[in-house]
Amino acid sequence: MIKKNLKIFISFILILCALVLPIVNAAEGDQEATPISTEVTNEDGGANNSETETEGTEQTDVENTENTATTGENFKQGDVYLTGTNITVDYIVDGNLFIIANNVTISSQIGGDAFIFANSVTVTETGYVFSNLFTTAPNINIKGVVYDLYAFSDTINITGYVYRDMRVSCNTLNINGTIGRNVFTDCSNINFAQSAELTEDTSTTIASQGIISGDLNYTAKEELSIPDGAVEGAINFSKQEVFSSNNIQSYLLSLGSFLVFTIVIWLLVLWLAPKFTEKASNLAIKKTLPVIGLGILTPILLLVVFIALLLINITASVAALIFVLLLALLMMSKSIFVIVANKLICNKLKIEKTIGIFGILIISSIIIWALGLIPFVGTIVSIITVILGLGTLVASIILKDKKDVDKDSSIKK
Repeated sequence: MIKKNLKIFISFILILCALVLPIVNAAEGDQEATPISTEVTNEDGGANNSETETEGTEQTDVENTENTATTGENFKQGDVYLTGTNITVDYIVDGNLFIIANNVTISSQIGGDAFIFANSVTVTETGYVFSNLFTTAPNINIKGVVYDLYAFSDTINITGYVYRDMRVSCNTLNINGTIGRNVFTDCSNINFAQSAELTEDTSTTIASQGIISGDLNYTAKEELSIPDGAVEGAINFSKQEVFSSNNIQSYLLSLGSFLVFTIVIWLLVLWLAPKFTEKASNLAIKKTLPVIGLGILTPILLLVVFIALLLINITASVAALIFVLLLALLMMSKSIFVIVANKLICNKLKIEKTIGIFGILIISSIIIWALGLIPFVGTIVSIITVILGLGTLVASIILKDKKDVDKDSSIKK
């Protein structure tokens, strides 16, 4: 009876989540990236064989051994996980790339998404990210090709190509290359490379070399001067809120509240259901579609029940209770997402000590909170974390993973 009541108590207190991803899976969707090959195309259109060496790089602190099949020094099939100080990826990765380091250089083809948390990120002229690049780094240099760019940075330099859209938040954005579609940015400065051309009457005119083929949507303190011809589509400006001491206090209060709330939920989980994170992380990876479905359907069903009960005056108090429960679950879902995602990260990095798990939990919480501040991207991140968090919690209550099924069958025997 106590165990049953405990489960009921947990189900009311936690309705959970799970990279990014939970830990992020590559979104194939409507991407048009070319299948990965063993050749790298240079700027002149010619093909050069990828003959880079992997020696001399400090990059193999952690690498996935379960999903990655190494077929040669210059080719890795599957997802790759790396940590270190200075990491250079000079071999083809036919999968997703996950990196936490100080300086990161990509000089080869990445077949899936790249997720990078670093101080400096450079995609060289021979670098080609066939899918999305998600990164948080003070300095980002794109000299090669990236399909879509999502970034939080201080300075972003584009001298190569962003094949489709850019959604970034930064202080300075230097566009010296080409953006294939639209740019969505929150920044203080946008600079375009320019070159002088002589007209027929020998007078000098300025023609922009940095090109945005679609629309430019930007937020800044004041409207910026955009060179003629630099943006082929529409230019949409929205004024940035003035950053004052009140803003700083509100941000710190928001971050502190989120950290404290997440840590409290984590401690409650460790105390009341120590095996919850392990089960939830397994379900998040092995039953991703049911988790997403439950994350979407659960609030809809609770809302329908709330409205139905509200229409019956006798059950109005029960309807109020359902509504409060729904709000509580939505509030906790993002924290639960962080907890489960943190478990997956610690499993990959082989971190088992509680102090290490606690440290990664704080870092994960700060990253998720910071991503929520990025214009456009923040809204998407918030929706995804709520759905995955809520879905993982519900799934962990009503679904069973393989270990639970084996345990139940052994008990019956």
